[in-house]
Order: sequence, then C-alpha cells, then structure tokens
Amino acid sequence: MDIEQMRGLVEVARERSFTKAAGKLFLTQPAVSLQIKALEEEVGQRLFERHGKRVTITNAGRLLWDRAEQILSLVDRAREDLAGLGSLNTGHLRIGTSDTNCAYVLPPSVRSFRARYPGIDIRLTDRMSREVVRLVVEGSVDFGIATMPVGHTGVVTSPLFERRDVVIAPPGHRLAGRKRLKIMDLVEEDWLMLETGSTSRGLVDRALQEAGLRPSIAMELGSIEVIKKFVSIGLGIAVVPEVAIEQERAQGELLCLKVQGIPPRQVSLILRPGGYLSPAADVFLDTLRKDVGARG
Repeated sequence: MDIEQMRGLVEVARERSFTKAAGKLFLTQPAVSLQIKALEEEVGQRLFERHGKRVTITNAGRLLWDRAEQILSLVDRAREDLAGLGSLNTGHLRIGTSDTNCAYVLPPSVRSFRARYPGIDIRLTDRMSREVVRLVVEGSVDFGIATMPVGHTGVVTSPLFERRDVVIAPPGHRLAGRKRLKIMDLVEEDWLMLETGSTSRGLVDRALQEAGLRPSIAMELGSIEVIKKFVSIGLGIAVVPEVAIEQERAQGELLCLKVQGIPPRQVSLILRPGGYLSPAADVFLDTLRKDVGARG
C-alpha cells in the first residue's frame, strides 16, 4: 500500500469513475485500475463495485477512503512543513480551539503571527472543548487549545496558561462597593449560566457547589456574548472569563464583583499521542504565551 495507490483510491471514490479519476491524476485509466486492483488484493476485499462505466464504493472502500484522506493530508502537511522549515515562508496551521479561547484569547496572537509570517495559512476551528479533542484524535487539526479538563484519555495535554474568571454584575449593583466578597454572599442573586454541557458551565457549577452555594438560575444562555448583554441590563450576575469583558469593563457597561474563591482555569495544548509540532506551530504557541503573559 503506497501513497500513489491511496491517491488513486481517493480520486476514484470522489469521481465514481476510473476514467475521470485518471484524468485528475494525469494517468491512464488502466494505470488507475491496476492501483485499485493492487489495493484490493492487499486488503483482501473489494473496494469498488463496477457496473459498466458506473462505479459504486463498498463499505470497505469507504473505510479505506477515509483513512487514505487522513494519511494524504498528513503527507502533504509534512511536505509543506519541510519546505518551509527554518524560513517559515510557506505552510499552514490547523488549530482546534474552544469557543471562548477563539473569541477572546487567540485574536491578538493570530494578528501578530500573520503580520510576521504572511505565507503561513492559519485555519481556526472553534468548538466545545470535548469536540476539540475529537478533532485532534481524528487528525482534522494539527493541535488543540482547550480548557481543562477535557475528559479524554486518548490525547496528550500540556499546560499553556491559566485564565481567570470573574463574577460580573450591572453598573450600580448593590454589592459593587464591597471590597471582599465570598461566594456565599451571592446566595440571593439571580444567576445567568451557559447551557449545560460546556466545560465552562461544568467548572462554574463545581466551584459554586464546593462553596456550598445552590444558585438561583434565572436563565441558561447559549453564549458569553448574550450573557454579557443580559447582565448589563440587570437581569442577573454571571461568571465569565476576565478576558471576555475588557471592553465592557473599560466602557463602564459591566463591573467585576470582588469575589474570592473563584479558581483559575487551566488552558492546555492537546496533541495526539506521538504527535509533533511543526516549526510554525512552535512559533505560534510562543507568540500566544507571550501575548497572554503581557495581558496579565
């Protein structure tokens, strides 16, 4: 089983035609047929059913097609990484990241990295943390950046930085002047929460539970942006990442209550076991660490 055979398999699967696949590969139709025949003999199963000029893919063919695309993607990325090694003139980064990090943490680092290395194509995929792990395991991204814990044993994680959470309230809130608050001081408040299932929601629930507080949940909402808007008009309080409210805080639209006992969150790098970081990935992560450190 070699790379060219896999390319033949992928094109036949896409085109549903040996002739069209041969044209895409700049080969003769018999040459592509021989590639597929060799693969079928090696795996001991038919990969395609031939019906005259029409071709349908078998279940075995679909499985091998999926794996072949992953392998070819890795080969192409390796060639790009090697071509750009040292100079970082070309290449690409495919990064999976949780929604919050994508929206509030990564943008300055992406901007500065692109300014220094315009030839590197960056593709960000934002998902919930558990989905980021799935993307890493599948090989759909080069690495992931997500908030711990991710609840998956099939990956390798390495700490990148800590992210602080704060309790936000509308301007003029009754507790705004208090210099030291405990979580239990918020027992009478209405809480706005992210929907159940997110890593952020789980961490907030755990912190409140450990403090002995059973919050009165006024609403469950789908995004931090919506939560910020609802808090700003006095519909409740919420726990959000401090980095997510820099603009609203500066403009006086939201305030932070000085609450003790909100633990920081660990944001980590996620890799497949045996995975490696390309030179471009190393430089990007260094940029990210410096940016986060500079922001405090």
